Amino acid sequence: MAFQTWQVGLDIQNGQLCAIGIQRRRNGWQLRHWWQHTLPQDTLRNGLVQRPEVLVSILQRWRRLLPSRIALRVGYPPQLVMQRQLSLPTTHLREAAQSDYIRAAAKRFFPIEPQALALDFRLSDGMDNQLTLTATRREALQGWLDCLQEIGLIPQVMDLTPSALSVLARALALSPDATLVHRLSDHWLWYSPQHGERPWGWCPLDDAADFSALRQRYLPPQGAVWYSSALDDVLPEGATALSPFAALHFLQPPLPVCGGAYAIATGLAMRPEDR
Repeated sequence: MAFQTWQVGLDIQNGQLCAIGIQRRRNGWQLRHWWQHTLPQDTLRNGLVQRPEVLVSILQRWRRLLPSRIALRVGYPPQLVMQRQLSLPTTHLREAAQSDYIRAAAKRFFPIEPQALALDFRLSDGMDNQLTLTATRREALQGWLDCLQEIGLIPQVMDLTPSALSVLARALALSPDATLVHRLSDHWLWYSPQHGERPWGWCPLDDAADFSALRQRYLPPQGAVWYSSALDDVLPEGATALSPFAALHFLQPPLPVCGGAYAIATGLAMRPEDR
């Protein structure tokens, strides 16, 4: 039965790996598994996998802790992605014509040879006539897939890490104008629906050394800010602690000491399937 399959979110970053396994029950989600492991700070460089042999060895140990059947969702670095909005024609296009239209638009938008790109598109949130085109280099994506496939891990979904924050915001029923911020060892992630067509973002720590600088430079001036971190740092003034496990209905101790580190992994695990 589908209810027996664990949905697993895997968040790989410089410094650490976090994973969450959840299972759908009649009255909500049950936490079945959590795992965290230290990684070298040069595991990734600008989102590209730099230490595949180290990553594969650690993932092999982790895989032994999981059931044979899982629905795996893996976070993909926003550093590797380009996105553009595309308006659909007012006249209805057949599937083949629509694909040609999208490929032609991608060729205009992204300054890379089409054969070197992996392209994804979906309807923009709340807009029936707008598509969000997402492109990444095939070589970069393959570097991630090679590490996973070497140990038999086949992702059901590769999704942008900031998108996991949007899933978490809905699961926690936060205010529609709430901003979610997640701090990592070398960059920031955020989700802010007030930004309209581009509700998510990221920046390196070099661009915003602390939360105050991030808020002043990138975040909307109004609305609540919910904060989580992969580090054991102090909650910044003006922010509310984001507890990702509050989105789950059935918990079993012991729980991680630093629950906020699992924000991305939890959002990935809870992500609905594409239709």
